Amino acid sequence: MPKIRVALLISVLIAPTTGLAQTAPTKAGLAGRIRLPAIQLADGMMREAVNRESTRWAAMPSLSRQQSRDRSWAARHPVLCGALIGLGAGLAVEAAVIPGASGGEPHSAYLPLFGGMGAGIGSLVGLIVSAAR
Repeated sequence: MPKIRVALLISVLIAPTTGLAQTAPTKAGLAGRIRLPAIQLADGMMREAVNRESTRWAAMPSLSRQQSRDRSWAARHPVLCGALIGLGAGLAVEAAVIPGASGGEPHSAYLPLFGGMGAGIGSLVGLIVSAAR
């Protein structure tokens, strides 16, 4: 019974709720209805905030995308590069150390262990390299 409750809760939380949303009221739609000054006030405050932030962002020095393109992929992503190199090294060490099917243990039992250790060590090295710059 608890599994059914959990499944029901998950399905309710995953279900899209965009079908229940309503559009914002327009001035023409409010002509014969009750006026909502709070919405108009919030709209004006939002416009002021957008204008203020856009001028602030425009005044900030822009980050040059050209500089990031000049560097290589490994220089832009040192941790991921280190993890990939470490994964490859860990898998190579596993293939060299474990004798394989003819010697007893199959390779597949140790692949995640050696690969994960290599990736972890490689990502730490990449993190240290990126912090040193």
